[in-house]
Amino acid sequence: MSKQQLLFYPMPLNHYDALFDHLDLSPIKELTSATGRKPFSRQAICRTLIYGNLQGIRTLSELESELSTNSAIAYKCGFDNPPSRHRFEEFLHSTPNEILQRVRRKQVKILISLGVITGKFLSIDSTPVIAWVRENNPKIFLKGKFNKRKFPKGDPDARLGVMLGQKSPSVKKEPQLELFKSSKFKKQIQFFWGYRNHTIFDSLSELPVFEITKQANVAECKMFIPSFKQLKKDFKFKPKGVLGDASHDAEYIRKFIRKNLKSKDFIPFNPRASKQEIKLTPHNTRICIAGFEMYPWGKFKDRGRIRQKFVCPILHLKHMAKKYSTCPMHHPAFSKGGCYAYTRVDKSYRASAPNPKSEHFKEVYKLQSGS
Repeated sequence: MSKQQLLFYPMPLNHYDALFDHLDLSPIKELTSATGRKPFSRQAICRTLIYGNLQGIRTLSELESELSTNSAIAYKCGFDNPPSRHRFEEFLHSTPNEILQRVRRKQVKILISLGVITGKFLSIDSTPVIAWVRENNPKIFLKGKFNKRKFPKGDPDARLGVMLGQKSPSVKKEPQLELFKSSKFKKQIQFFWGYRNHTIFDSLSELPVFEITKQANVAECKMFIPSFKQLKKDFKFKPKGVLGDASHDAEYIRKFIRKNLKSKDFIPFNPRASKQEIKLTPHNTRICIAGFEMYPWGKFKDRGRIRQKFVCPILHLKHMAKKYSTCPMHHPAFSKGGCYAYTRVDKSYRASAPNPKSEHFKEVYKLQSGS
């Protein structure tokens, strides 16, 4: 196609010129053929797939149709005659993911050198990638379609995951596990077959600096440390703060942020199961429900933590046993050896975390919304 023909196309395409001119696709090697038809440019195929994602084109068939009706963008991507969807399928199947990751890392390094990405604040988040299988179609009824041991035939690598969804209370659908209620919508857990994309962002520029896709049954918190370890190998960021949602509220994650990343953890607390309020004496001894100071009974290690055990004082102290013949609260555990309780006594990174209600935390955590 002649460049002059593009002058008559009404849609401005200069932003794609700027994008493709600065996109280093050198890791993607072109194919050569001594005989037969000249193979399609693999770099042009990659540019076309990028265009399809930017335009929100969901299928390769729609992308093929877009190129056939939009000759200007086909030329911008590098085609004189656009290929069929089979060439795109072949490219996706035959191109190792590491090659595409090399392209991404090259672009991030350029942005770092230009000062666009600083890594001053980093945030991590994930999003579900729903597989195109009939089990995910809400209009189809299949017995045991969300049985985690029965993988879908359309995508055997997909795994069962959960995500939050919304629906109007007036719409009747399959019963789901309800979480919250409002006047208009209900938030609920929805099951799906597929994957989950885990991404680390430069919070100030809102640009991704790391991404990896895992099966949907891999928890977000389990991907935190491996993701940041790989990011540390790729780029020498020295973040002042690391942001995450409540799913990353774990002791080992906060410890990793402070010890390995030398940063602050801006992560809200995850509301765990409600527990009875713990009462302590001024010297940190547990108080039982009867109001007695419990008797310390040694320390032990539990999953990297040090806990102090406390036992019933009536059954373990002679002067208490003389004064009380039974528990004043008539606790059923008294006849089985008495009550006991545990208190953590080593350093807790969660307890010393930044206060989510402070103004500084709220100001920094606003950057998480860009994820």
